[in-house]
Amino acid sequence: SYFSRIGLQLLILIVLFPLFFVINNRSFEFYIMFAVLMLVMPYLGLLVKWQWYKYKLESWSLHLVLFIVYASGYYVALDAKNLSSLTSIFVLIGLAILLKYQNKNQLFPWERMIKSEQQHHMNYYKFVNMFTDVKHLKETAVRRSYLDPLLITPKNKKFNENYMYLYLFIRSFARGKDAFNIILRLVVLAMILMFWLAQPLITLIIGSLFMYIVLLQMAQFYTQQAYGLWPQVWPIPDTKVIKGYEQFLYRLMFIVGVLFVIVYAITLPMYSYYGLLFFLVGWLTIRNVVKKLKYQESLLKD
Repeated sequence: SYFSRIGLQLLILIVLFPLFFVINNRSFEFYIMFAVLMLVMPYLGLLVKWQWYKYKLESWSLHLVLFIVYASGYYVALDAKNLSSLTSIFVLIGLAILLKYQNKNQLFPWERMIKSEQQHHMNYYKFVNMFTDVKHLKETAVRRSYLDPLLITPKNKKFNENYMYLYLFIRSFARGKDAFNIILRLVVLAMILMFWLAQPLITLIIGSLFMYIVLLQMAQFYTQQAYGLWPQVWPIPDTKVIKGYEQFLYRLMFIVGVLFVIVYAITLPMYSYYGLLFFLVGWLTIRNVVKKLKYQESLLKD
């Protein structure tokens, strides 16, 4: 696992070196320390991860601990330029030794490792599925109780074919594992970049680009739902399916647009009204996506 990732680590080190060399007045002593951290900490992180699994702790807690240790070490080496960044290595070593001592009577976690291996295979298949169709790709659902307010059972006047697919798209998105996680990561990444760069024009470009990517990413979501089981159980005209999908996209655009505008207003309060551009980009993207869907459906009829 370590040697399969070391190539990417070396590539990042080579790409970042000229930038660090120029910014730090042609000094590279602390970049050597940064390189040591990037080569040593991933290996120690794998050792900690293995002991963490044997101790039957949750994966999210491991990722949180490793993120804090990695980020603090890199930050101290690059920004603070202090030898104390090496403390991160000793923290990982100490954590691995402590967990290994606690696990001396633990059995090999066969079931968990088999499940982890299966999940790695599914992640690979999902990645390939972005470019071509993969057979026997299993879809999973996750109960997110904090999203239950979005899934209230429709009242009588909305319990019909006109609102059927709007509810289906919202429910599939809120309970689905793949689409929700992808959109969540894109939105969080966009907000971090917008807050970090804090330049009026660049932030607008980043927000608009991610708005376009988020809405475009949901294109395959339509295919998964419109050609699934429900049209066979309750056949309705394809125009109503597209209409429900369009309504779902507008609701998603509104939520993402509000988040982007809030970040933009906090970062650049004098230019906050420029944030309306996010909604304009979203509206144009949805309009283009829906237009293409209608054209595709018309070709299928022929």
